[in-house]
This record gives sequence, structure tokens and C-alpha cells, in this order.
Amino acid sequence: MRQDLLILPCFSNFHMILNVFIQQNLIKVNLIEKGRVLDSEIFSYYHDVSEKLITSLDKLLKRNNIDTTALKSFKIRGNTGKNSTSYKIAAAFIGGLKTFMK
Repeated sequence: MRQDLLILPCFSNFHMILNVFIQQNLIKVNLIEKGRVLDSEIFSYYHDVSEKLITSLDKLLKRNNIDTTALKSFKIRGNTGKNSTSYKIAAAFIGGLKTFMK
């Protein structure tokens, strides 16, 4: 006997901020709406920053039933310099999201 799945609408009319906070060997990804943190993912990294950024964003969006079109702003913060590899990878990740959003 087949059970029908409950399908919830994806909320794409929100104006969310994706905030990536980089520390040495630790990254926190926040979804922010109306000035408050809606949800976050924290992970340590070694040589897998890009993979973990993609996975964490996917988890956040699925867990909160949010479509990528709800992301309207992107921020990178932290205590690493703009010349660090992790910062450059996060900037490329966000650059890719911005291109996808157009």
C-alpha cells in the first residue's frame, strides 16, 4: 500500500543572507533572515573546503525547506586574510552561487 508523501512548498520569497565565517581549520555557515540566524552548520576542514561548503549549504537548504533563490546576499568573514586559500575557495563558491542566481 503506497503512502502519499507530504510535499512542503519551498520558500523562495525570503531575503536570506548566506554568511560564511572562516577561522583557521573551522568554518561556520549561517543562514540569516531579518537579522537573526535561522540555521547554521559548523565544520572543520583540511583540504576539503569546497566539498564541505557545498554539503553544508545543501543541508541548510534542505533542512529549512528553502530554495536557492531565497539567497539574496552573501558575506565572507573571519580571521583569515583574503590571500588565504580557504578564503579564496569560499569567495569562488559564493561567486558561483551569484552566477547561478542571475
